[in-house]
Amino acid sequence: MSDTIHPDILHLEACNFVDKPTGGQLNFSRQLIKVLGNRLALVGWASTSSEPIGCWFNKVIDGTVYRYFAIGMHSQVDRKPLVPSRITTWFQIRRHRHRIFSIGIKNIIVREPAILMAMKMQSGYNLCFFNPGIGSTLTISRYAWAKYFSSIYDFLFFRSLCRKANCILAAADESTIAELKHREGEKLQNINIISFPTRVDTDVYHPADCIAARKTLDLPADKVVVVTTGRIHWAKGWKLLLESFKLFLDRFPDSLLIFLGDGAEREVLEKHTLALGLRENIVVAGYQSPQVIATYLQAANLFVMGSIQEGWSTVLLEALACRVPIVTTRFSSADTIVQHGINGFVVDRDPLEFSNAMVAALCLPGVALYAGSVIDRYALDRLAHDLFRVWPLIK
Repeated sequence: MSDTIHPDILHLEACNFVDKPTGGQLNFSRQLIKVLGNRLALVGWASTSSEPIGCWFNKVIDGTVYRYFAIGMHSQVDRKPLVPSRITTWFQIRRHRHRIFSIGIKNIIVREPAILMAMKMQSGYNLCFFNPGIGSTLTISRYAWAKYFSSIYDFLFFRSLCRKANCILAAADESTIAELKHREGEKLQNINIISFPTRVDTDVYHPADCIAARKTLDLPADKVVVVTTGRIHWAKGWKLLLESFKLFLDRFPDSLLIFLGDGAEREVLEKHTLALGLRENIVVAGYQSPQVIATYLQAANLFVMGSIQEGWSTVLLEALACRVPIVTTRFSSADTIVQHGINGFVVDRDPLEFSNAMVAALCLPGVALYAGSVIDRYALDRLAHDLFRVWPLIK
């Protein structure tokens, strides 16, 4: 180990900790990096072909040197690989696990179930598993065949979780955790699962002048702008959003709906947009940096989300931090982040109800006041304090 870097926490994740793959995995790891710096030793994918595979080396991320272990090169994330990435991750962790743990760090934080299942734990390790949600990930997989393996996958995952983790956190509210325990029966009844909200970087996501933000993005000043963020996937509810927005246009015909994200179903979404006659009102802006996403939120009149299943939604927190009214479907954390009729509405999966809520949300008077009063509890600068309060490190 380097003489000048002395990490005391080992963080393993199925990302490269820089820019891929976009989504919750990378976002949480980037947040850990920001608050903990090179106290973390990182295990993940290589960022470039020049990085060594299967050994520890020094890697510079955002100007800071980290101890880094690359388990392999990840496939292009914008295409669906033949072999699911969670299977590839499992094999690569299994392949390299002895060299990974040769670094001698006992405090370990993991978020990816496939990594947890691949790890071989020994006594003396202090492992924190941060579950990004409660629902089975295979039921909403990009691979149609994966749902047939969801039961065995969940069985293996929960068995590993109970055997290996000293601290179990879940990005879900208390009621959703209680539902999980009831559903899974005896194996989880005596397991302490702690509700642990995701965080928002208020240095990036904050209120700003709407007109100035629109000038930056070259958006019209006189139109209603509706924004949604996330992977373009059926489980994110893009079809519901399009159908609801078409009804919304009856009241606000010059409005724009902007999708910030990308995914395998982008072409299907664009075809559906044409079929609904929405070509002039829909913008698919693709993946954007957090700074650009924040500017879009600052420019928006409304944020919408149509997901079928989520954990503690970071994108809802980002909208909250930018003081944007929200209309969302109901999932874990939605009723906590969105106070119905105060900073938005939580509604059923019905296009007419959703569109009516969108209209009503534009007139809510107390969004900024409410958001300003609660956002501090979800701010990124509390992450380290809250994490170590429930997960004490060993020396």
